[in-house]
Amino acid sequence: MSKQRHENRNAQQNRSGRGKVKKLVNDKALEGGKVIKEKFQEEAYKSMPPIKAMNAKQKDYLNLLKTCNIVVVEGIFGTGKSFLAACSAGDALRKKEIEKIIVARPYVMTGKTSGFKPGSSYDKLYPFVRNILDTVKTRMGSGAYYYALKDGITGQIEVQELESIRGRSFDEKCYLIIDEAQQSTPDEMLSIVTRISDNTTLVLCGDDSQKDIRGESGLAWFKAFAKRHDLQGVGFVDFNDPSDIVRGGLVRDIAVGLARDAFFKKNKE
Repeated sequence: MSKQRHENRNAQQNRSGRGKVKKLVNDKALEGGKVIKEKFQEEAYKSMPPIKAMNAKQKDYLNLLKTCNIVVVEGIFGTGKSFLAACSAGDALRKKEIEKIIVARPYVMTGKTSGFKPGSSYDKLYPFVRNILDTVKTRMGSGAYYYALKDGITGQIEVQELESIRGRSFDEKCYLIIDEAQQSTPDEMLSIVTRISDNTTLVLCGDDSQKDIRGESGLAWFKAFAKRHDLQGVGFVDFNDPSDIVRGGLVRDIAVGLARDAFFKKNKE
């Protein structure tokens, strides 16, 4: 019996030893994986090309995103309004210069509103802000992007309807990108611009000629208000000329045609 107990004890110690060795190996693997992951992220960061402006207005826009608290950017699609904002936000979060990216959009649109659709704000708005999120993902890399996104609401990347961020304070370093800002009301816009901090970069993207709401839009109201009072820290970019369009192919031809129609209509009036 004594010999049997001795053999059992030795077997248990061997299993325990193998377990410790296995844990040690796994710990080393995790540690090595972490080092490899950090190295990969660092290499990806180094290899990411800088954002390139395709014309003088885009260059001014990129500069305003670095120097202003609020940037009002207007113009027809195909000019890079939301694209450059998303690139700048993605780079800033990847470099840990900011803590959060919030992408917001009003629920107002042609036909049914997305407010009647089931699911969270992310579920409802994802189809409409997908281009912005895809651009952020490209600049950050898929792994870092999905880690920051989480469920689209509680992570470092949030997708929210405009109504849900009214009255919310933005004290952390963040990019707040409001797409289709021409669909907001003056009251909604007022409740947002009065809640940001000096740590916030607020980007108001829109085209007032494409609004579906009645009366003055929040985008037009704030633009006029900021200029009337000469607010410091607010920049303006207006991609209002067909030459500002940077897309190619048929999409460019359509955008140029729309821009020319709007230009001639404005001058005729």
